[in-house]
Amino acid sequence: MVLVKTYTHPFDLPLEKTALLIIDMQNDFCHPDGFNGSELALDLTAVRAIIPAIQSLLDWARKMEIKTIFTRESHAPDLADLSPSKQTRYANAGSPIGQRGKMGRFLVRGEAGVAIINELRPLPEEAQLDKPAHSCFIETSLDQQLRANDITHLIITGVTTECCVLATYRHASDLGYYCLLLDDCCAAFEPQDHDATVHILQAEGGVLGWVANSLQLFGALSVKSA
Repeated sequence: MVLVKTYTHPFDLPLEKTALLIIDMQNDFCHPDGFNGSELALDLTAVRAIIPAIQSLLDWARKMEIKTIFTRESHAPDLADLSPSKQTRYANAGSPIGQRGKMGRFLVRGEAGVAIINELRPLPEEAQLDKPAHSCFIETSLDQQLRANDITHLIITGVTTECCVLATYRHASDLGYYCLLLDDCCAAFEPQDHDATVHILQAEGGVLGWVANSLQLFGALSVKSA
């Protein structure tokens, strides 16, 4: 058991019951030629700045043989799993799902834009989970996979903090998982959105959950191994 010092309350981390979630670090969101970079001309500085920290975390997880799951926001080529509500919301935001960009159709499975960025390329044995919603638990087998592996604790990373990361964190908490958000391993296109989400998770004395950074995690691991 590792005791991680967080921004509110200590977080007990039993490594044998822990999984690492890397949420939506895919080309469409994080690569300059992906849809958000090339078609929407969004500033990718913040979402790319977290890549080294996630790389270090991923290296550690692989050495420790901690189960790692990569998720990808994506839809079937015929968009049959795209709800009318989500279709309208994304179109209103100027990013219609299925629109063609430099790396293929936006958020459509099988297109290069949906693939995880090369810097974090999954190993063949590591799970890649396609999801049609913001929460990684909607219309996926994630909950079943975690419970089948006796996972009770999640380290949550990825993009974007206020959207898919927060949706997954809150959903996982409601399902009974212990969740630790590493705020230097998450990002939003607008840094203030990231900061607001971290603030929310620490609201009311930390009743919503636990937040730390990767240095605090690695520090706790160093203390355990000393």
